[in-house]
Amino acid sequence: MLLASCGAEHAETDRQSRTLADAISYPRQADAAGFARAALATTLGRSGDFSVLEAEDLDHEGPQEPMAHLVWRIHRDARYEGWSRIEAIDACYSVEFTGDGVSSGPSRITCPDNAIAITPPPLPKRDIPSEFSPALQATLDELPATPTEADVRAALAAGMPAPPVDPETQLAGIAPEVFVQVRGSDVGVALFARIGVEEKDCMMGRRVGGVVEVWSLNWRDLGPREKPCTADAALAGY
Repeated sequence: MLLASCGAEHAETDRQSRTLADAISYPRQADAAGFARAALATTLGRSGDFSVLEAEDLDHEGPQEPMAHLVWRIHRDARYEGWSRIEAIDACYSVEFTGDGVSSGPSRITCPDNAIAITPPPLPKRDIPSEFSPALQATLDELPATPTEADVRAALAAGMPAPPVDPETQLAGIAPEVFVQVRGSDVGVALFARIGVEEKDCMMGRRVGGVVEVWSLNWRDLGPREKPCTADAALAGY
């Protein structure tokens, strides 16, 4: 009974590891620390049963070669099921990733001796918060009739909120890039943020003929369709 139970425990940690490896393969990560952060951000990763033991960047020449190596551990406390005692286990797994996903593993390995859990330092958020939309609307509404680019940039610097502090990491967000185009009394503004290796965020606003519009491009727009996040595009309304 005990051996069968331990086998079932390992079957479950095998399943969890396969699911986790697939889950953190996309969005793409820039390095091993990125994969570790992604793993620790999952439901399993946030539990007290999971830890990352190794996160190593690998030398590679092309996108199909492994770029990152991780070792993680899943712990299970001892417990009783009916009359049977299931012993505590530590199941460790080795996995390698290319830029496109898992290249090998997760393979169950002997846990490293005296392994200590690692936590990569957090990164500040780079997305464009929703509160930027009404602020951009108000800023464009209050511009003078025929502003210069310097006028628009000064108004944006004064009128747009500072990126909020993440309550979890206590890090202030990174402000998006700002692009401005002025044609007479018409103004186009694009706010662009590169969130990750491939993820992007874009908010646009324009004042044309005295009418102000503000909108955002979603991941579909910024993905394969590759709509531009530029001030010219904002001024044109797309």
